[in-house]
Amino acid sequence: MTSSPSETLKQSLGELLGLARGLLADQELSDDEINFLDEWLEERYQMTSSFPGNVIHKRIKEVLEDGVITEEERSHLVETLTLLVEDRLEDLAEQVDLTELWFDEPGLIDFNKTRFCLTGNFVYGPRDVCKSEIEKRGGVVNPSVGSEVQYLVVGGLGVDEWREGGLGTEIEKAMRLRAKDSSVKIIPEDSWVAHL
Repeated sequence: MTSSPSETLKQSLGELLGLARGLLADQELSDDEINFLDEWLEERYQMTSSFPGNVIHKRIKEVLEDGVITEEERSHLVETLTLLVEDRLEDLAEQVDLTELWFDEPGLIDFNKTRFCLTGNFVYGPRDVCKSEIEKRGGVVNPSVGSEVQYLVVGGLGVDEWREGGLGTEIEKAMRLRAKDSSVKIIPEDSWVAHL
């Protein structure tokens, strides 16, 4: 009996989680370990063809592209893998049905003069990197959700409040605005990344 695609992906995520735990046992990530992770992901099409494996793999490729791994790049990879080790990805996977209830279909995202708010922990990069990607496409990033915001982007590594069973302040604000006929859309990181 063959595994369903979702079971295969869940198994791959479990393997990635185990690998991340092993690589971070010494709280560091060497050049060799980053290269190993790149090769490991390269061999797993299922993992690199869907979120968050595709984004992690892309970031590793970008880090390795110029042959120099900066401390900022290394630090972000360590931070991202640390979040995986803390089981946030597993927590997020457990809540997929719940989160799908409040995620919106983004439609086509036109960044020019569009207002975004970012919440949670992002696989794509640190929040300032995500902000920069929006701004270089003509978008504006607000520090919090208000009636002028069109998109609240929720980081793929989850929101800190989810661990305590809460939705998160920005998500709650957006849901209240939506209830008053606001046009704000709550979208997951992978939808945002697909439009970059």
